[in-house]
Amino acid sequence: MTNQPTTRPADPDQYLDDLFPPRFLNVAQFTRWKVTELIVEVAEIQFEDVFEPTTRKKDSMPVLYIRNKSGEIHDQGYLLKTIADKDALKATCQATTVGQLIGKRIRIFISDWRGKPVLRIDPRPVSNGSDPE
Repeated sequence: MTNQPTTRPADPDQYLDDLFPPRFLNVAQFTRWKVTELIVEVAEIQFEDVFEPTTRKKDSMPVLYIRNKSGEIHDQGYLLKTIADKDALKATCQATTVGQLIGKRIRIFISDWRGKPVLRIDPRPVSNGSDPE
């Protein structure tokens, strides 16, 4: 009896980034989707343990989950890691509590931080005429 590993061929059209899918939304996904911004609905906020490389420890951080056009919750959340994102949520949603964010529409866009592209939440309110992506 031999211990043969179970194998299957890789799809030649599979993106290399999908070999190790990211846990959170990131710029590479926006680039692949050929968008610079998305208008989405806030579905929920969860606190999740996230490894913080600067402290080399796990910290509990808020993660914002969004709904897509079909109403499903997207697998990857948006890691709320900056005070700027918190302030943008307060401004765009006119919210003071987490519960007030649920169901609100926000715009996530590619910005620049220290010469590198990053995702940010737009503090300007989203108009009712804008469809979720």
